[in-house]
Amino acid sequence: MTEPSGPGGRDGRFFADVLSFGWVLPASIAAGAGLGWGGDRLFGSFPVLTAVFGVLGLAAGLRQLFREAEQISDEGKRP
Repeated sequence: MTEPSGPGGRDGRFFADVLSFGWVLPASIAAGAGLGWGGDRLFGSFPVLTAVFGVLGLAAGLRQLFREAEQISDEGKRP
């Protein structure tokens, strides 16, 4: 049995997955930079930890985007 098309089916899930792409990267960067900023305030080392954790957040966000894109492309190959 095939999945229904439309908002509740395969097309709706694809649309929701693609919409999440726009939030994953900025949220990861903000989370990393926020953690770094908190560490900088705690240790008085501004902007070292903010920059380091911001870059780590960027790397984590890109990794997650590639994972999601691969998963979506694998789902599209199935009959």
